[in-house]
Amino acid sequence: MNKSNNSNLYIFNKSMNNTLKVTSFKDRKNYLGSVKYFPTVSKEWKNTIYGFNSNSSINLPINDLNINSLIQHYFNLRFFPKFISRKYKPRWVRRPSMNKIFVSNAEIKHTNNKAILTLYTYNREKIALLNKVKFLKKEFFKKIKFLIHKNTEYLGDIGNKTVKLLLLKELKTLRKFKLRLNLNKYKFEEKLLYKLSNIIGLYFNKKVEFNIVNMKSLILNSDLFTKILSHKLWKKRIKTLEMMKFILSKAILPKVNRIIEKTPEVKSVNLNLIENQYKNLHLTSVLTNNNNNFNLLLQELYNNIISNNNLEKDYNKMYNILFNSIQYKNMGGIRLEVKGRLTPRYRADRAVFKVKWKGSLKNVYSSYKGISTVNMRGYLNSNVEYSMLTSKRRVGAFAVKGWISGK
Repeated sequence: MNKSNNSNLYIFNKSMNNTLKVTSFKDRKNYLGSVKYFPTVSKEWKNTIYGFNSNSSINLPINDLNINSLIQHYFNLRFFPKFISRKYKPRWVRRPSMNKIFVSNAEIKHTNNKAILTLYTYNREKIALLNKVKFLKKEFFKKIKFLIHKNTEYLGDIGNKTVKLLLLKELKTLRKFKLRLNLNKYKFEEKLLYKLSNIIGLYFNKKVEFNIVNMKSLILNSDLFTKILSHKLWKKRIKTLEMMKFILSKAILPKVNRIIEKTPEVKSVNLNLIENQYKNLHLTSVLTNNNNNFNLLLQELYNNIISNNNLEKDYNKMYNILFNSIQYKNMGGIRLEVKGRLTPRYRADRAVFKVKWKGSLKNVYSSYKGISTVNMRGYLNSNVEYSMLTSKRRVGAFAVKGWISGK
């Protein structure tokens, strides 16, 4: 037994490769640069989907058209005219109105059991209704004060009845606008959204969740101002250039020093990066530089966000760290193009082509500073958001294109 075991060990040791040697960790010789900024995947593709069945993505283009039109009709819901004692307005009168909720195209993220829809909205209807309600309240209290100071004793019961009728009429009009304001509010709550999610879930055969982002300005999303411009150009007597100038006037560009912004960045070693502060990123070598103190290491890496005494979080520092890590925060420029049958006459004249812009669409990092950036889909700039919308008038069809850039 011993001889056989020794022979097996001899054969095993003979066939082993003994040329391998244990080496220590090598020190870093080349310094590393900062990691490229990658935008969100939803900015590159409107649908992010991963699945083993390739046939599940065949119906995505037609589903996007149906879902976007369904969402737009949902946010344009109104009360019946008879319910609020109001005259019926035809569609051609309601369509050019700015007092509505404008919604961007949905950005859909698919998972195994649900689909997350991100929507950017601009609630112009809420602003108009709030202003109208405030105005009606002021007028209502003015009439009450006027009726109190007025001497109505000689009228008797007839005067009291007329006062009640006047106040009742004002209260009815105020109630109409408050009902419309409540409907506007419920559109963004689960009371009505669950019905919309059930209908959209039939397209995907899975649950649907909404992530609604309410924009404070119509310029912050390209889908919003292209829809607003196309709605205004649908009118008969509208001046194209004036409407384009109105939209561009809403864009507020930051004041920067152009000379400093366009100077190329000198390539140097950034010692603030964690990769360049240590010879290698193995935990043993990192802890040796900090006297084997893990708490001291965390405080150095996160810029003393947590103090040593009471462990209270400094949210200002946390906000600065997170906010400074995001690129393309400020608006760099906006561009509008309109082309089509936009003449005021009721005949098919030549197509009109109008262009207006403000700022620049160039990427500051790649065009001026010489820093390599990521392109979306292989050819689109990562700092530019593009959208196009087509519509038609009685004279003919037209298209509106919009670009918005960040820096």
